[in-house]
Amino acid sequence: MSTVTGQVRGTTTHTTDLPDKPIYTFLGIPYAAPPVGELRYRPPQPALPWEGVREAVEYGSYCPQNRNVLRDSDNDFPTEFVENMTMSEDCLTINVFTPTPGKDAALPVVTFAKKVKFSVAFDVNSHEYFPQVLVWIHEGALIIGMGSPPGWEALAAHQDVVVVSFNYRLGVLGFLSTGDENMSGNYGLLDQVRAMKWVKENIKNFGGDPERVTIFGESAGGISVSYHLLSPLSKGLFQRAISQSGTWKTFPVDPQPLAITKIFAEKVGCETEDTATITTCLKEKSAEELLESFEALGQLLYLMPVVDGTFLTADPADLMEKGEINTADYLLGLNNHEMGWASLPYFIEGDLRVGISKEELVKVVRTQASSMVDQDNLNLDKIVDTIVAEYRDPNTPDDPLSILYQLSHMFGDSMFTAPTMLVAENHADVSTENIIFSKY
Repeated sequence: MSTVTGQVRGTTTHTTDLPDKPIYTFLGIPYAAPPVGELRYRPPQPALPWEGVREAVEYGSYCPQNRNVLRDSDNDFPTEFVENMTMSEDCLTINVFTPTPGKDAALPVVTFAKKVKFSVAFDVNSHEYFPQVLVWIHEGALIIGMGSPPGWEALAAHQDVVVVSFNYRLGVLGFLSTGDENMSGNYGLLDQVRAMKWVKENIKNFGGDPERVTIFGESAGGISVSYHLLSPLSKGLFQRAISQSGTWKTFPVDPQPLAITKIFAEKVGCETEDTATITTCLKEKSAEELLESFEALGQLLYLMPVVDGTFLTADPADLMEKGEINTADYLLGLNNHEMGWASLPYFIEGDLRVGISKEELVKVVRTQASSMVDQDNLNLDKIVDTIVAEYRDPNTPDDPLSILYQLSHMFGDSMFTAPTMLVAENHADVSTENIIFSKY
């Protein structure tokens, strides 16, 4: 198979229930140059060409990430997998799963639901929504994850679509920023743009239509999708988008990224008198040193996208208010208990199997609310009392497990439901395209 940078040789696989339908897989294809050395903390560059035929039968290395965070995540990665996974900064690779090996083969044309502005009762099964190319952006809070989970062969086989997945830079290698030209940030999102450009340039050779591309993702992937709908760099690279359990409002931009970067740089052992010094020093550290220092800081650091002037020209709220949104059919949804039991230990100490007290609930709500409101203008006590009253179960108001259950709903609404509703409504207000909201 041909790509703009060279020939690749893939392999075939089959799903257990469709043994006579081969899926052609091409794994670990470089879509950008390795972001190492001087290319660390820089936008991705085009992949380097190669001579001959490149074997594309194994996934590429995973982008550097903390094994402990990955092991403890709610993705439930097996311990053996986590311990044996190969990580490298040379990780910007893409994978293609296609039911047809040739660019001239015809796949189904998309038939989308008739235009609606907003719906709370959308049944996916009642619509013929089979885009020809599906580009998956993986989850992981922008600090863990990879583009190689199992299952894409089945999606390609059963729906006759071309499926694409890929890795992108994570954590301190993908989202650290000094807030200026020395380390502008958003490198993981820029990697995603580079991957979408690769799809635009190459996917026809794999049987896909570059003019019928859907980007989709869950959690951090859904958040990323939402940001791409606001980025001028992403314009024209996709026609449809799906955000599942996450929008830009879930991970809003950091208005002062330099403060976090200085804390991190000091932990690594770098001087912080100016941003050029910080950037130079961090480039000289190994990926392992950076990951270890990030882990040592625990929950002190939250790495978010930033307004960098290129990928993101202004705060998302301002862009939406001005109607500066990329044209696309947009499907938004969320899962029940997305902020459920696996996430609660990050906020609650002790044995969650026995639940929590009302006092503990109030303490957590106060901590979270105090970081979100202007205490000089609003009565924090009243806000806390209102939230607690809204979520407590009137039938079992003092039961510790019931209180914990309500807290999980509170977090889920704050992190996912409200942001999804807000973004859906804003898109519907300014877009002439399809905007559909769904909750499963």
